[in-house]
Amino acid sequence: MTLDNTPLYQLYRQELVNYLFRMVNCYETAQDLVQESYLVLARTASVEVINQPRGFLYRTASNLALDHLRHNKVVARHVDFVAANDEPEQASTESEISKAQWRALLSAAIAELPPRCRDAFILHKIQGLSYREVAQRLAISESAVEKHIAKGLQHCRQRLGGQLLPPQN
Repeated sequence: MTLDNTPLYQLYRQELVNYLFRMVNCYETAQDLVQESYLVLARTASVEVINQPRGFLYRTASNLALDHLRHNKVVARHVDFVAANDEPEQASTESEISKAQWRALLSAAIAELPPRCRDAFILHKIQGLSYREVAQRLAISESAVEKHIAKGLQHCRQRLGGQLLPPQN
């Protein structure tokens, strides 16, 4: 049998496509692998004599199909790995939404406080000023600041169900 690729291609093409289709379960992929097998045969035949072209084609096609299947398995593992690593990101997103909801509730609770109490609470709890600094800024006694902060804390705890700290994840 000569290695004139056209008659050889016509002779074994459909047989190889059917063989590879059973391996890869995709007709288009099987056709691509057969085409690549014939290219390998042509390159090899230009360098050396191939005594059994049908056997060479089947071996080449099988190897290419196995490489294809291995590649798909690696891709599937990568997709699984990426999907598994996306879950913490989703949890983080859910955590951020939860924290945003908590902040909105806290802001609403603070907004409900009487003006002087709200100012004292924000200056101490949000801006981090000491009782003395809050008292000086608002021109009230430190004892009044203490009472405003206690009142603000009690109100916020009630509104946030006792949860004054943001959710942790």
